[in-house]
Amino acid sequence: MNIVVVGAGAVGGYFGAKLARAGAPVIFLVREARHRQIKDRGLRVKSVHGDFTLNPRLVTHTEEIASVDVVLVAVKNYHLSEAMPALERLVAKGGKILPLLNGVQHIGILVDALGRDNVLAGACYVEATLNQDGDVVQTSPMQDIVFGPMGRCDAAFLENLESWLHRADIRVRTSPRIMTDMWTKYLFLVTLSGITAAARLPVGSVMSDPVTEAFLRQMITEAFSVAKAYEPDLDDNIPSAIFTRLASVSPRMTSSMHRDLEKGLPLELESLQGALIEMGRERGVAVPHFEAVYALLHPWRDGCPTGR
Repeated sequence: MNIVVVGAGAVGGYFGAKLARAGAPVIFLVREARHRQIKDRGLRVKSVHGDFTLNPRLVTHTEEIASVDVVLVAVKNYHLSEAMPALERLVAKGGKILPLLNGVQHIGILVDALGRDNVLAGACYVEATLNQDGDVVQTSPMQDIVFGPMGRCDAAFLENLESWLHRADIRVRTSPRIMTDMWTKYLFLVTLSGITAAARLPVGSVMSDPVTEAFLRQMITEAFSVAKAYEPDLDDNIPSAIFTRLASVSPRMTSSMHRDLEKGLPLELESLQGALIEMGRERGVAVPHFEAVYALLHPWRDGCPTGR
């Protein structure tokens, strides 16, 4: 199975490196600056599951890729439109798209642009970031992927992909209800990222303050109300399950949005909290707690505000 990873940041770098180390034929499609960085240092992974370094195959243009079976897309949501021409060319070469992006709205964008049969929906759970040297730093036991087809897909193809992910020591499962899984992941992430970024604190500090914890509970309730308006079959125990999970993770756990905020980088605000507000308005669901979080983070949406 020929695998192309679009983006070698924290998520793409981590899962792509794990696959390459397991022997999968992996090519990273990266920008020029990232190409130079990895060529100079190697792709270094510092993980609670073990550190390693490898020198993967890197390309900067799709013309350098002869054949592809699956494309792991691991870019930020605000870079998806820029990546779309490359994805179209990779689909034309035979690749099926498996996005590991945050949120849910990108699935509709990909299906509309590339065709339902060419898209696998997917969600990943991993706490990872890039340090100042460009190394992947993965800091919690989570390294999970769930995926499933949006249209027609050969069962042997899905089994082969799942097998490679298993061989790479990644917890993985295929799902017949992948959009339900994606909504569940989105509800967890949109609350975690919103509260940790707005409070500028890890989840343990949020949970230990009764006022902020109560605010978080209201965020979970609002997010679930929006989700039920789109996916009525979602289990009613999801809000309590999300809160229990947030209460049980490492108290030092934070979100990529919080880390991006601290680094002065652009935030995925529009595709996470902004999207929830937009979807709430479309279905007549009020989300005042998310509107407050969105307003507090909006000055940082494009990175460190001018003059700070």
